[in-house]
Amino acid sequence: MVSLRNPQLFRFVLAFLCISLNGLVDGMMASPRAATPPFTDMHLGLFAHYTYVGKSYPWGWTQWADGTPARSLDDLADHLDVEDFASTAASMRAQYVMFTTFHANMNVLFPSRTMAAHLPGHSARRDAVGALIQALKARNIRVVLYFHPSDGHDLTREDQDRVGWNQTGPKTQWNAFIQELLREVVERYGQDVDGYYFDGGLPGFLDLPALRKIVLDRHPSAWMIQNSGLNRACVDYGATEDRMKPPFPSTTWLRCQTITDEWWAKQATVTWSPELAYRYTVMQAAVTGRMGGGTAWSVGPHPGGKWELGVRSFCERLGNLSDRAGRSLFGTRPSRAWGITNQPLDALAQVATESPDGRTTYLHRFVPAKDRSILLPPPQDGRTVTKARLWHNHRKVTLEQTPNGVRLTLGIKDSWDDVDTIFVLE
Repeated sequence: MVSLRNPQLFRFVLAFLCISLNGLVDGMMASPRAATPPFTDMHLGLFAHYTYVGKSYPWGWTQWADGTPARSLDDLADHLDVEDFASTAASMRAQYVMFTTFHANMNVLFPSRTMAAHLPGHSARRDAVGALIQALKARNIRVVLYFHPSDGHDLTREDQDRVGWNQTGPKTQWNAFIQELLREVVERYGQDVDGYYFDGGLPGFLDLPALRKIVLDRHPSAWMIQNSGLNRACVDYGATEDRMKPPFPSTTWLRCQTITDEWWAKQATVTWSPELAYRYTVMQAAVTGRMGGGTAWSVGPHPGGKWELGVRSFCERLGNLSDRAGRSLFGTRPSRAWGITNQPLDALAQVATESPDGRTTYLHRFVPAKDRSILLPPPQDGRTVTKARLWHNHRKVTLEQTPNGVRLTLGIKDSWDDVDTIFVLE
């Protein structure tokens, strides 16, 4: 202790502590996000389209909550409530958000010099994308930008001619245009964006190595993802967009799944229960050979900080279930002891993940057993399990391992959870 009988020494120590504390606080406030993590660490995302087409389009575009379509691109961009959006994503514990820079008819949600030069009237005054990125960054939610490099088919004939979409032979003019636009996006948002999601199947007339180089030259660790394919000339990860029905198949790719009947906000309601979405998310984390991304649950916001019926409660409940799972879901890899491949969710009573060092297995039992005991198959990697407990209360579980498998028996005070009973096996 510092003696008060030596005031000079006391003042020196007090000043030192104040300086140190201020430095620590300043460092915490100013510290940047950690570097882009591996895509394999991502299990739960939110995929949102927020769109204005401005021409005849059979599937429509984002509506206000009363069903009124956005009147203009600026009407859409000006009324994106980025704080509400980011809070909603945080409530579901989304590790990342995929968001449209533009969609059909290529109306971009930021003021674009490329569009001003080539397609006047196709860019917003407000940088809605940048504002959303900053709101998500403040919550440490990663960002993937949706980019469609072959969306010229949605343009008017006049606009197609302006950017070379109708050019016969190699589409050199179109490639130059789309590369310029991508370069602008990458330079505008830099390291605040963690990845790029390319829609449209990456057809052969695109210069795919050039697209890849534009991104990775400026952001070498960026996630490069393709919808409906895995063309290694451009991307590293595959994805699929779905409106799944039972039996809810698993995939090693990123699964993008709508929770209403459309990718953008209309006047629909949530058709997925958060409990089912949670189980599917856990299953995807347990698939042997998974590439990364897990599941991105898809729903778009209305302008003005509103959502379709049931979206907020879906996100909050999914977030609560994800909190309960904690590191038995996040930061895990597929179990080597009880791995799954190609099985649908409806056929699975349980799945398993494991810690990065492989020493701890997290068994997620989805289907409550009729009695207190379940028998697991023998571990696929031949391991011996010596300890078992419940995740949520740490109480011991009776464990018996024989050549026939591993039997787990709940204690007399414990019972099966309706959604997911999680065991910790060591």
